[in-house]
Amino acid sequence: MGRKFNFVERGIGGTYAATAGPAEDIHEKLPLSTKMTLGVGESVQAIYTVVCGFFLNAYLLEVACLDPKYVGAIQLIQGSFDAFNDPLIGTLSDRTRTRWGRRRPWLLFASLPLGVAYFGIWNTIDASEEQRFAFYLLCYMCISIGITCVQIGALVPELTLDYDERTSLSAYRLGVGNVISFIAVMTHAQIIKQWTGEDEAVGYRLSGAIFGTCITAAGWFTFWNIEEKFDPEVEDSEGERLTCMQGLMHVFKNKSFVICVAIYLCGPTAIVMVQTNLILYCKYILDDEEFVDVLIAIVQGMALVALPLWNHVGQWYGKKSTYYIGGALLSVALCSLYFIKTKALTLVASFVIGSCLSIPYVIPYSMLPDVIEEDEIATGKRREGIYFGFFTIFLKLSVTLAMTFTNLALSASGYEAPVSSCGGAADEAPDAVINVMRVMVGPVPACFFLLAMYFVYLFPITKESHTENAKNVVAERERRKTVYLEGKAADAVRSDAADGVDGDFALVPLDEDDEDNTRL
Repeated sequence: MGRKFNFVERGIGGTYAATAGPAEDIHEKLPLSTKMTLGVGESVQAIYTVVCGFFLNAYLLEVACLDPKYVGAIQLIQGSFDAFNDPLIGTLSDRTRTRWGRRRPWLLFASLPLGVAYFGIWNTIDASEEQRFAFYLLCYMCISIGITCVQIGALVPELTLDYDERTSLSAYRLGVGNVISFIAVMTHAQIIKQWTGEDEAVGYRLSGAIFGTCITAAGWFTFWNIEEKFDPEVEDSEGERLTCMQGLMHVFKNKSFVICVAIYLCGPTAIVMVQTNLILYCKYILDDEEFVDVLIAIVQGMALVALPLWNHVGQWYGKKSTYYIGGALLSVALCSLYFIKTKALTLVASFVIGSCLSIPYVIPYSMLPDVIEEDEIATGKRREGIYFGFFTIFLKLSVTLAMTFTNLALSASGYEAPVSSCGGAADEAPDAVINVMRVMVGPVPACFFLLAMYFVYLFPITKESHTENAKNVVAERERRKTVYLEGKAADAVRSDAADGVDGDFALVPLDEDDEDNTRL
């Protein structure tokens, strides 16, 4: 428990005190309910990321019947839009001041439009290819805005300063989110399976309606059950507010942040590249499209089972060592997919990949709050929103890179939509297309993980340096409280003087066992 202080105003009629309150505990532990609630909020993004990661590219190619060039163009345009949209929303979130806090209003008002846009993208329309391109691009951009607005990750630095507790919080957040997304993706697969051979588009539309509703409900549930720790009066009490451009300059001058986002960009890009091509891999290489359901169940299931283990490994050996272990296993398992031709060996590789799947998400997410504290020490401002806004950019950029690269490579290799669903070429892919699919799920993702491990090696914040930073952050926040309360006391004296009352003020310590904060 930190020490309390009274700002005492002495005047006619008595002596009054305003209490600054206890200092923040850098080893504060969070209740399980808070971690679980944050996990429900994470499912907003997780449902979209997992379901769309596995199914959206194949849906756009073989159900919506878009040319691969159009699908790649959607990703490029949306990625360019995010470069403007995400930092802007992050800055606006940092500047939001309401009785609900900074982040919660965005959860409240963005969840419904996000759910509607998610439903929209799983609808096929009877129109020209150009009109269909415009429709799916609009839906994609609306989803992108919604995901940015629902910034669950930006709440993490505000909830605890403890180094290991942040790893635990990130593990719970991603774990609960992944449980919900696992249920969603398996349910989605079963819905689509029921409509295979009939009007497959109806199955996608039904799934979109169900999980669009779930996305909205999860956002609203988190709004009602989470509490922000943020004092806007203290935060705004001194110093000029940074402009958006100044904020961006500070962000990218932060070396730790640049390295952290490089780690985060490489890992999810590798994962999304595998997800994007998995249905096509099963259909054209393993000759069993329905086998994808088994692989998804193994990969997502093992990710959930292994997550508590990785949480403990991270606390025992540190974040960097944990990434080295998981990244090395992922690289080897992914490379093996290029050579594998049987279902049995594919299952073995899937077990390894699934058991390490949480590493490229949990570790960077637990590093980011440590990075944000460095920024707070340098600027005196808490700017979680803009940092997590950029983190969201790089998650979306990973999807953009993976899907754009995949679709342009498929187009260049001669891929055509199957005749059974789109009236295109034969249902068998040429050898050039098969080879591209093998490369996209094997060597290329493995190289991204090797690059991520190099950036982990460069990351400068250790457990020891973080502890020192956390102490400095607490001291800085207490200093700002002191300045704020001194200003309020001075304003009170000036007000008394204007009313003809004589008085002055002083800062005095309050004993730990003094329950009464008002002295008469």
